Amino acid sequence: MKYKRCCACDFWVTTSDTRCPNCGIQDPRTDRSDTLTMEAPMTDGTRAAFGGFIGAIIGGFLMDGMGVAVGVAVGVSLGVLLGADREWQTPDLGTLGRRQTSSLRQKEETIQQRLSDIASREKRLAEARQRVLNEAGQEESSERWQKVNAALDSAADILARQRERYHAKLWEIALVRWQNTLEPLAADWESLTHETVNHRLRLLEAARDRGQDYLKEWEGVDVTDLPEGASCVARLKTALDTCEKLREALIVQQAALAVKGIVPMDEALQPSLATNDALRSLDVFNARAAIGEFSSAFNELEAEYARLRSEEELAERAVLVQRIR
Repeated sequence: MKYKRCCACDFWVTTSDTRCPNCGIQDPRTDRSDTLTMEAPMTDGTRAAFGGFIGAIIGGFLMDGMGVAVGVAVGVSLGVLLGADREWQTPDLGTLGRRQTSSLRQKEETIQQRLSDIASREKRLAEARQRVLNEAGQEESSERWQKVNAALDSAADILARQRERYHAKLWEIALVRWQNTLEPLAADWESLTHETVNHRLRLLEAARDRGQDYLKEWEGVDVTDLPEGASCVARLKTALDTCEKLREALIVQQAALAVKGIVPMDEALQPSLATNDALRSLDVFNARAAIGEFSSAFNELEAEYARLRSEEELAERAVLVQRIR
């Protein structure tokens, strides 16, 4: 399986990836260097000006005076209506849905939107709680206000739980991207040379340092009641342990390459290939399997969030009806 960096985001992709799992771009292995060096496409304003210029020339050929003005007006209109930049056209809903399904970046944007929405709702809850406290006054211990406070506490707990789960999904995205940097390091073992082993060892060391930074950050968060967060920490620890096994396997493989054809192969150098087979069998380096699991769990979280929003809207409508009556 040959790996190549996505032309748009540097995510490692394979020949089986018709879209980049990270950014969602089509044909991520295609070299777009020529396209990237081209000038940016004309905007509506640029096209309108160009259309006006052409219209003025045409109008000048047709007639004097008003002909030029009419030509400019027609040219501007055609420049806007017929030459609108594709970047600003309404995207096809079917295509948009597919990109959201396959792109980590789209999910990341969705998570940020959810976190912003949850923060706004938590702010409204805090304002409502303050009003309740002001209104309750000395009657705060009454049964009525106890029920109101209990409802506010329950809503706050639900939102906090949702916020923590979406934060854990950001951890999962970071973990998948980190796994992706490791995935090609355990592949194409038969094509290794002394130089490529050195290169992989440098990449592995850099990846391991990033993983250890993630571990320090995540272990500082209480994930006792957050299975998604605890799972990320456990997967990261397992991956870091496997990084050490991969490092040892690469060093042994380099030694085997160094003595190849010089002295009979010692048995101590033979386990390198077997070790690599074991590494490739581990899901810890399989970023695509992790993406599949993440997408399934993410869809469940989104469904739960949609249900909570629906229940909230129904509750707000019920209150509105009672006020009207």
